[in-house]
Amino acid sequence: MPAPPPATDALADRVRALAEEAAADTDLFVVGVEVRGFQGSRVVEVFADSEDGAGSDDLASLSRSLSFLLDTEDLVKGRYRLDVSTPGADRPLADRRQYAKHVGRTLAVTFEDGEDQLLTAQGELLSVDADALELDGHTAPIPFDSIREARVTLPW
Repeated sequence: MPAPPPATDALADRVRALAEEAAADTDLFVVGVEVRGFQGSRVVEVFADSEDGAGSDDLASLSRSLSFLLDTEDLVKGRYRLDVSTPGADRPLADRRQYAKHVGRTLAVTFEDGEDQLLTAQGELLSVDADALELDGHTAPIPFDSIREARVTLPW
């Protein structure tokens, strides 16, 4: 059986917009949306976080609100499964607001050095401000605009 075609970017973008609307009056923010599968058996995954960490009650409330919006608009045709969760340790950091709660943890950061060359730095996240982050062992702050990927490095 062939792999299902990827969902259109327009569908994922619209799901994200509705998820952001559903999260607007909460502490949660949307960090990613993935839509997979065939019409009638889609899986819609929404990854949300908060600056203090998202609790299961917060995620359940977001899921109910988003489900209502998706059904009201009949956006995802046919049957679908909606999964709302935190991004988990295996996903890269996708929003600047995620960084502050990881101060003290080890990050691996891939970034452009200003000459269109990609570099990777790894170290303890020392601080975060509006424009950049500082890693232990890296001599200069790394501007958020230059970061291509950042992941928390797990100790195991």
